[in-house]
Amino acid sequence: MDDALLTKYLLNETSESEAGVVRRWIAAHPDNERHYSRLRQIWDTSQLFAAESKVDEQAAWERFVQRREAQAGSGVAGFPATPLLQRMGWLRVAAVLVFTSIAAFAGYYLIGSDRVVDPLFGVMHETTDTMSTDTLADGSVITLSKYASLRFSQGLFQQKRAVALRSGSVFFEVAPNRDRPFVIQSGDVTVTVLGTSFHVTRNGDETTVIVESGKVKVAGINKTIELEARQRVTINTTTRRFEESRVIGVLDHTPLWQIVQMLEETYHVEITIANETIRDLPMTTTLYQGTLDETLHIISETLGIKATRQGNRVVFN
Repeated sequence: MDDALLTKYLLNETSESEAGVVRRWIAAHPDNERHYSRLRQIWDTSQLFAAESKVDEQAAWERFVQRREAQAGSGVAGFPATPLLQRMGWLRVAAVLVFTSIAAFAGYYLIGSDRVVDPLFGVMHETTDTMSTDTLADGSVITLSKYASLRFSQGLFQQKRAVALRSGSVFFEVAPNRDRPFVIQSGDVTVTVLGTSFHVTRNGDETTVIVESGKVKVAGINKTIELEARQRVTINTTTRRFEESRVIGVLDHTPLWQIVQMLEETYHVEITIANETIRDLPMTTTLYQGTLDETLHIISETLGIKATRQGNRVVFN
């Protein structure tokens, strides 16, 4: 949809057929409705700015018209007797010019302050049925899981680097910048970080944050928590669930021998891999710190192997 037509619709200057086209487009998809709502939000904001302006737009326009007509009467090239602006009507032209100029300022006002990222601005990053790794404009690296979607924004005058996570799981390796915090908005959950690596997963009203290195601050349902490496929090803004836990490791085709090292460090046990053929069996999941027996059961069931425990000694075969 052409934003020029949407602008005409906002100004109530569309014909009935044009208005019908716009209304059908808005109703066709939720994203269309959100786009139009954001456009109207900017227009409403621009009206507030215009109301505070001390410039007499009417007088300024009349001075422009008088100057233009004087130049046209003296035969100045480029000023025809009935220019396009005049045929369009000065009020509409002035409104469109004011809208387009103030929209840029309103955009800064909306996303350059401490507000949530506005979906009209920034760069969209999303995947379908394959994972993808990309570099953001600030140098941060993101790895998106299948069917993940986010928007990144950092304006020239913006005081932060802003991400709106719409859906899916994303691993962030944030480029350090203490002057411009990296802020992720996942529904009503906010994640703030200066420079670290971590996972954020959004599934509807539920957001999970897992920190791999550094620290992040997570806020949601009137609670705030600081997470360090190997810590996890899940927040559901509908059920009001706020659950903290510790992570043994985020596994991505991680071989069994490396998992053993994590278990020994976490549970202070001695583990032996008795069968060399299973040493490199890969496992992809996130292991959370429960009891040792619970963790051994998960590994055994996933890899199809046997774990035998005697006190502080464990044997995989």
